[in-house]
Amino acid sequence: MKHKKSYSLNARRMTTREEAHAHLKERLKLPDWYGRNLDALHDCLNEIGEPTRIVLHFAARLDHLPDGYGAKLLRVLRQAAEENPNIKLSLYNRI
Repeated sequence: MKHKKSYSLNARRMTTREEAHAHLKERLKLPDWYGRNLDALHDCLNEIGEPTRIVLHFAARLDHLPDGYGAKLLRVLRQAAEENPNIKLSLYNRI
């Protein structure tokens, strides 16, 4: 499947929950109604209706988010890629 859209995320820019959601909103071009939480992220990702590649660089850096939030965020991204056949998720774990 050829991906019509491609988005690049940088986990180094996600050092807090707020920064993570601001980065996701900006880079994924999420709608204004995006609630800046994991449920809203899941909903937005599941609405993607065309072949889309999401690349997360420095994914291992998400481990630095407090309270295991990085692991939860990564789980949402992976789950969306499993549920939505239009999403291809690529992770690069360089630190």
